[in-house]
Amino acid sequence: MRRRGGVGVVFMAVLAAVCIAAQFAQAASVADWAGETLDKCCFGGDIRIRQVHFDEIPIIADPPGVTRGGENYFFRFRTRLWGQYDPSETVTVKARLVNEFREFMDPDMDMAPDVSSYDFPDELVVDQLYLEVRNLLSERLDVKIGRQDMIYGTGKIILEGTPKDGSRTIYMDAAKLTWKGMENTTIDVFGVYNQSENDLSINDFDGQPDKRDVTGYDGGFNDNEEAGAGIYLKNKCMAKLPLEAYYIFKDESKWTPKPNADGTPKPDVAGQEIHTVGGRIMPKMEGGLGANLEVAYQTGETDDNIDVEGMMVDAVVNWTMPVMEDMKPTLGVGYYYLSGDDPDTTDEYEGWNPLWGRWPQYSELYIYSWDAERAGRWSNLSMPHVDLSCVPFKEGKFTAMAAKLTADENDGPGPGDERGMLYVARLDFTLAKGVLGEKDKLFGHLIYEHLDPDDYYNVDENAHFARWELSYAF
Repeated sequence: MRRRGGVGVVFMAVLAAVCIAAQFAQAASVADWAGETLDKCCFGGDIRIRQVHFDEIPIIADPPGVTRGGENYFFRFRTRLWGQYDPSETVTVKARLVNEFREFMDPDMDMAPDVSSYDFPDELVVDQLYLEVRNLLSERLDVKIGRQDMIYGTGKIILEGTPKDGSRTIYMDAAKLTWKGMENTTIDVFGVYNQSENDLSINDFDGQPDKRDVTGYDGGFNDNEEAGAGIYLKNKCMAKLPLEAYYIFKDESKWTPKPNADGTPKPDVAGQEIHTVGGRIMPKMEGGLGANLEVAYQTGETDDNIDVEGMMVDAVVNWTMPVMEDMKPTLGVGYYYLSGDDPDTTDEYEGWNPLWGRWPQYSELYIYSWDAERAGRWSNLSMPHVDLSCVPFKEGKFTAMAAKLTADENDGPGPGDERGMLYVARLDFTLAKGVLGEKDKLFGHLIYEHLDPDDYYNVDENAHFARWELSYAF
């Protein structure tokens, strides 16, 4: 109970600080401040409970063919509380606090105290703290500065700024300008600077010498920084052919891998600078047909003068079938391609770099398979897939996918390039709305995924991932 009180005090202190700063910026009198501020403040939050079980997920490792840590079975408890202050219709100041702890049934984290186990109460972090000013320059410009979530397109390029802490946070420390001066067109210009540590935290995780790593690539504390800038255009001049185009620059600092099993250090991995250009079209056709096509190309150089080059294609065609219209059955056929690094070249790296796209994307299971290839690093993949979705009841959506996974380059521990067959099933549902307030919602999901690995690995056991989730937002 005492800790809950501490969380509330910290949150109110953060909110009060931003409210006071914004209010004094308007030169309002002290007498008027209290009442006006309360009228212009709002609060909310959410509570999320997850139970996760996965086993036999294959990875590249030494010795080859092992699976990722064997069986994992745990609960995750995440709570978030936010406050927002709107001194005017065009100005918003928002702060959000988040905490997540886990309870492991398997493996036994008591036997590995140096491993990040997220024991209760874990740390409390600020994952949003920004100022947003809208409709500047005759309503043509919006500005957003501070810690914020940024999602573009389907998230293949920009979605996840803190991949090492899972879904606890996805924030980016960024400044973003949105130009709205052209009809049916917006242009975002942004800059990002993400550090490996969250300096806005309380009760730092003490199982490591420093705070928990949020941008790292493997199980160690990599102490790497990710910075970048970009321009992202969205155009809807043609109603049936909306399109997007972007250029993004990213600078990844050098990073320190996790030491060898005997404790001896590994050499630092060179940093790199990457330039990515791409575009996306979303044609809407007759007969219930729709599509998404995104293509991107990247080039750059590492600090040790290795040329970088990569390619990404994400294509899907969907057909909403003219049967059982209440259920909206939709069939999709797609292809996802990410270039891989040719193991025979030493002066060039051809593998796709997902930039800020290191999140589950198409699979909650297969994201764990990248662990030995830099955590969450989608790359070296050819994935034709078929999916089906429907609305089985009013507040529910069911999706299923079957995909054949192949490596673009044969660099695995096995003799071939076939990663295996992946099967995904997911049910999202809402149980109740307006439980305690007008905007309250109780919702959740069920997920099951199955991977039948092939000759890219030296394992025979099938992998699986299962999760249920309940969330309450208020």
